[in-house]
Amino acid sequence: MIDVTALDRHKKIALSFSGGKDSLACVYLLRSHLDRITLYHLDTGDLLPEMREIVDHVAGFAPNLIRIQGDIDGWIKRNGLPTDLLPHSAHIIGQTMGEHNAHVVPRYMCCYENLMRPLFERICADGNTLLIRGTKAIDMKRLPLRSGDVEGGLEIFLPLEDWSHEDVFTYLRSVGAPISRIYDHVTNSPECARCSAWWGEDRAAYLKKHYPEVWRDYAARLRIVAAEIDAPLRALRREMAGIES
Repeated sequence: MIDVTALDRHKKIALSFSGGKDSLACVYLLRSHLDRITLYHLDTGDLLPEMREIVDHVAGFAPNLIRIQGDIDGWIKRNGLPTDLLPHSAHIIGQTMGEHNAHVVPRYMCCYENLMRPLFERICADGNTLLIRGTKAIDMKRLPLRSGDVEGGLEIFLPLEDWSHEDVFTYLRSVGAPISRIYDHVTNSPECARCSAWWGEDRAAYLKKHYPEVWRDYAARLRIVAAEIDAPLRALRREMAGIES
């Protein structure tokens, strides 16, 4: 089904396994090669239970799975809540002038520090030279890396690069792989259940239905972020009223 010749060029191979549908599809596609692949799973500490169930399922047959435990709550306490819209008050100058009430940080800063960097550093530290990821071209406007590219000494292999979301679901169903109930609600599962950024993930309704306690904490976080960005948004609307009148 896929070209796996990239595997033959490397002695140490890593697969980034989040527990989501795409990385799960990679695991099943490469199931006959798992004896020479190490799966790396990073749990930020805020993973949905149904995602942990998928990870446990794979741990039942994958011979080489490394779990990395993160501390997202501790990081947020030290650095701030992630947001998709960052006000001027969050800048270091705004903080110096006392404009900043609650720490908020850009979404990708949080993702990088708690997901991307620790996972990449561990994979490199273990001496891997090939990294398999479930990233698809449809997931973003432009892929930063494509299959065959080399980053930090790692060749990148994206088995699903040209797949659609439905291709993934169809394949998982065809091989009898477990599909989390969250995909009845969203297309991509969240890495952090209570993340106060990534507003397009539509988590509120799902959390409220299945995890009311988590939903209440999530709502409290969003209220903090909303309060932080409300003042500059009101100022913007006043300025826009002067333009449009």
